[in-house]
Formats: sequence, C-alpha cells, structure tokens
Amino acid sequence: VFRYAKKAGASYINKPKMRHYVHCYALHCLDEEASNALRRAFKERGENVGAWRQACYKPLVAIAARQGWDIDTIFNAHPRLAIWYVPTRLRQLCHSERSNAAAAASSSVSGGVGDHLPHF
Repeated sequence: VFRYAKKAGASYINKPKMRHYVHCYALHCLDEEASNALRRAFKERGENVGAWRQACYKPLVAIAARQGWDIDTIFNAHPRLAIWYVPTRLRQLCHSERSNAAAAASSSVSGGVGDHLPHF
C-alpha cells in the first residue's frame, strides 16, 4: 500500500494516524469543494478536529447512496483511494443508511406505518 503511495509522490505518510482520516481524505478526493467548505465551516465556528472528522462521514454516505451504496467500488475506482481500505465505520454507516432507506421505501409503498393510528 505505502510503496505505491511513495511511488505516486507521497514523501511521508503516518500510517497509524492516517487510518483515522481516510474517510476525510476520501471526501476530499471525491468532492474537493464540499470537503473544503466543510473544513472551513468547522474552522470558522472554532470546532475541534474530531467534530470535523465525524462530520466527514455524512457526505460520503450520500455519495454512496447516489452510487448504489457500493462504497468499495467507489474507493477502488478512484486512483488515489484504491490503495486504502474502506474504513469500517463508513461501511457500517452505509449499511445502516441503506437499511433505513429500504425500510422507508417499503413502508411508503404499503401506505405508511401510521395510517391506521388515530390522529390527536
């Protein structure tokens, strides 16, 4: 993994630290404008890096939703992301969002969950 990164021009990568930020890097690779806007917004509000790091998941899940929830294919198709593993947390979030979307779609098809309840 890192031999390829070095060959591609990276001078040094702190592997243990980078693994906590792979999803932030992925957002930057896939949508640089959104990534910069998110970072700027968090900086202006004086938020810490941890809060920004957590916020980077949501846009990636939205990108995955638009591409059929296949986060692995998204990573593998991008030349700068193909060398990284998909973070487990990102994979879990995509899975739960896909389940929620499927549940919402099936309940709206069946007429909605709350239609038989009295309205107060």
